[in-house]
Amino acid sequence: MPKWIYFRKLKGLKQSGLYALLVLASSAVWIVLGSSGLLDGIDQEVMRWRYLARGEIETKDNIVYVDLDAETVSYMGHRPWDRREFGRVLAALLGPGGARTVAVDIIFSKYGASTMLDLDRARKGDFFLGQIVEKYKDKVVLAAAYTGVINTLAAESADRLPLIRDGNYDPETNTFPEAPTFPIINLDVGRLGIANVDEALSRGPIPLFVPAFIEFDSPRYSFLLMDGLTRHFSLVLNEELRPAVLGDQVTIQSSDGWFSKQLPLNTKTTLFSLGLEAFLVAHGLGRTAVEFEGSTLSIRMSEEETIRIPLVQSQSIEVNWFEGWDTSQGNERVSMREVLERADALAKAANANDTSTLKTLREWFSQFNDKVIFLGPVDPQLKDIAPTPFNRVPVPKVLLHANVFRTIESGEFILRVSSLVSALSVLLLTVGVACLALGNRWLRICSVGVFIGYIGFVFVVFSSSNLVLPLVSPVGSALTATIFVILIRIGSEEWQRRRIKNLFGAYVSPSLVNDMVESHRDPELGGTEAEVTALFSDVEGFSSLSEELKPNELVALMNEYLGEMTETFQAEQGTLDKYIGDAIVTMFGMPYPVDDHAARACRSALAMQERHAALREQWREDGKWPEKVLQMRTRIGINTGVAVIGNMGSEMRFNYTMMGDSVNLAARCESGAKSYGVYTMVTASTLEAALRENLELHYRKLDRVVVKGRSRPVEIYELWDASYDLTKARSCRAKYEQALQAYFDGDWENALLGFEASSADEPGQEFAPITPSELLAERCREFIKNGSPENWDGVYRMKTK
Repeated sequence: MPKWIYFRKLKGLKQSGLYALLVLASSAVWIVLGSSGLLDGIDQEVMRWRYLARGEIETKDNIVYVDLDAETVSYMGHRPWDRREFGRVLAALLGPGGARTVAVDIIFSKYGASTMLDLDRARKGDFFLGQIVEKYKDKVVLAAAYTGVINTLAAESADRLPLIRDGNYDPETNTFPEAPTFPIINLDVGRLGIANVDEALSRGPIPLFVPAFIEFDSPRYSFLLMDGLTRHFSLVLNEELRPAVLGDQVTIQSSDGWFSKQLPLNTKTTLFSLGLEAFLVAHGLGRTAVEFEGSTLSIRMSEEETIRIPLVQSQSIEVNWFEGWDTSQGNERVSMREVLERADALAKAANANDTSTLKTLREWFSQFNDKVIFLGPVDPQLKDIAPTPFNRVPVPKVLLHANVFRTIESGEFILRVSSLVSALSVLLLTVGVACLALGNRWLRICSVGVFIGYIGFVFVVFSSSNLVLPLVSPVGSALTATIFVILIRIGSEEWQRRRIKNLFGAYVSPSLVNDMVESHRDPELGGTEAEVTALFSDVEGFSSLSEELKPNELVALMNEYLGEMTETFQAEQGTLDKYIGDAIVTMFGMPYPVDDHAARACRSALAMQERHAALREQWREDGKWPEKVLQMRTRIGINTGVAVIGNMGSEMRFNYTMMGDSVNLAARCESGAKSYGVYTMVTASTLEAALRENLELHYRKLDRVVVKGRSRPVEIYELWDASYDLTKARSCRAKYEQALQAYFDGDWENALLGFEASSADEPGQEFAPITPSELLAERCREFIKNGSPENWDGVYRMKTK
């Protein structure tokens, strides 16, 4: 294998390896960025776009929002509010309202010790609320929540949200959340729901994940109730009043025996997300209906039906946002104040036996019948707000829990692919887009189609099946890799342009080099067989001319001459093969193929003769050159045929050239032109190919010969350029070709008469040492004198090169 081919292949392999390395590096970087959390903000924004593209979903579940709004806050007065009012709302919604469930997104935690607090009123309010909760204990869900940030359990004093992924999740050490206590709830009274957001998974302001459950197996729940007991009854834990642990029970009692309460020491329980707990309550299910199976939470609805909820990191649920706040769904909303006022009116009408008013009010309360009620703060000043995929401005967070309920009720769970599938999608999209971008125009269009198609596919899949396919990392990786690959490709192509221009700029015309570069086709190098037209030119009498000139004069003269000739044939997209002293070897049709190479070679030869004629006039005007310079002429031989083109030579040094029988014949035409006294000789193959291009040429047939070194005959022609007297030349042609036909037929006498007649009209007799008419007339005389050649077929066999 030639060395240059080896290096070219090696370069191609290196470039392909660089592309592959870029694709892999881009994929790896974006996979790491995605898994490290650095893209969380973008991911959440893209998740919002998914929801916006899908739109809100109308559901059949019966949810009504009861708003703790600004009007209600004004009605109840300053905080802490009298919890009796909440008891009244629950009683109204579950009594005359007939609601199926009420989930309260308000944490009824213990009161502070402010001197402004009316403790007696607060105790009565808690007690009343506790009575209502106990009365409707299977229909009410109260909120509990962890304060602070999601973290490990390192700080026992802080309320932290215990999550399995923290690595030290332990039901025996999990802290109990801030929650209602006695008398609002009791050991077997009051169902709690976690109102927290899984901020670590949500990774942004929009709450997308909630912890499905928190498990406990410790005295913390009993201690919470004991704390409520002591506060409610104003008991002081001292030497006379302290909890006594006996076996698996803990007892607290006063020294005088008026108060005594016994609770289990350890309580094993599970708190579910507020929306999940509301779902369980709405369907009359207890905690025993729930089972954990690895990454799935199963709810046994009946013997035949089980709902399986996919868990993220074995603990959290991803919320499917069915709706926003005050958007197209048109949520059913009622002010808590209106419920209170109508409940008061209903009681008064009942006492007064006002049947008409009772009927009107009962009809109003019927809107809550068998509905799932979510009661929560909606006043922005209460700061329980957050944005949603449909709301950029923060809205009441109670909407989150309603959407958790809707997610479970509908079974439309958000699904995500594994990290392995995510990484594969990054790699596959990057490879696909980057590889297509390296192809031709249609493949580049396909790469854009694949890129945009994947984005559209991600949105369609989410809208149709709730499946979240990765978007930011694959798109970012594909875009990054493609940009860098294209930049390297552009740089490589620019290097290739420069390489081609440097390689061929000295041999071919700039326009041809540009065509080669812009066509994105490499020159066909290295032993390529192709049809070309070879042109050989030489200066007549150069040896004697060089004897009269000083070396520096000869160099200056030849530089000017060769420069003019080279510029002339390069204008016809001819390629310089080599200079051999005063001789020029030129090819047409390679290294960049052109169909009309024969016509270009003929035009180039005529232009070279005319340019040389102009040079002679210029040199004559300069007056510094000897007469031989002023009479210097160029001989040109041209032939068209198949040749081998490529880099020829050794592995250490080679030259881009042509070789073959057709090239040798062009050289014989140049040297043979001297014998006929002509200056531009072409073969029949060249002339016929040039005439097929509708090229207007002035020519005549010279002879039919077998050149030295060949066995097959070839017809040769002379081309006349504009420096000849073309009128005289046409007259000569008519006589000469008529005589030539007689010559071919062996009619030597008539041929001789014809050549003698045409000799007088030879256009080059003023400067040529001999003319074709004189040469062939002399042959006729010789054949008349010595007899015809044996087996004459009209072909003259040349004895010299």
